[in-house]
Amino acid sequence: MHLYGLIIGICLLLLLNRLPIKSTKFTIGFLFSTFIGARLYHVADYWWYYSKHLIEILYTWNGGLGIYGAIIAGFLYLFFYCHYQKYNILTVLDTITPILPLLQAIGRLGNYFNHEIPTWWLEALANISLFILIKFFPQKPTAKYLIGYGLIRFCFEFTRSDTWTISHIKIAQIISLLLILSGTFLLLKSKQTIVVNQ
Repeated sequence: MHLYGLIIGICLLLLLNRLPIKSTKFTIGFLFSTFIGARLYHVADYWWYYSKHLIEILYTWNGGLGIYGAIIAGFLYLFFYCHYQKYNILTVLDTITPILPLLQAIGRLGNYFNHEIPTWWLEALANISLFILIKFFPQKPTAKYLIGYGLIRFCFEFTRSDTWTISHIKIAQIISLLLILSGTFLLLKSKQTIVVNQ
């Protein structure tokens, strides 16, 4: 877990460096929210275990973080922060989504070091391909990221047996479909805001 945590920490710092918002308060809040979100997603996934060992919810050093939890919590934090500070959230997202697939590919190295997910390298390659696609076709990067990563995760969930399910329905695939729909909506919007409203 320690090496995995280091990889995730590096990726988060690289992500923060891309954000146009430079504030210690924002940085602390963003890091805290993504970490808590990632942990809660994992705990919900393994609630059958944690419900009997509540104290171990705090044992983050034993592993257990979910990328979708981090994405959802990070987005919610950005949404409320941008709303309060009068930033255009789509513009802020457009500055960070181009690099997200690359960071997620790097993050998959943690699965290798933890001996998890045999298909980690295939998902990493898929994320790198998405990164390259957005790099060469940079218009509406948030829309392309949501569609691309949603498709990647939806497909790779078929190869995994260790993910959160409810009544044999994989929660990650439901979230993936929501990402795809959200990205499609953004992609079809005719107007793209390119200036942060301050």
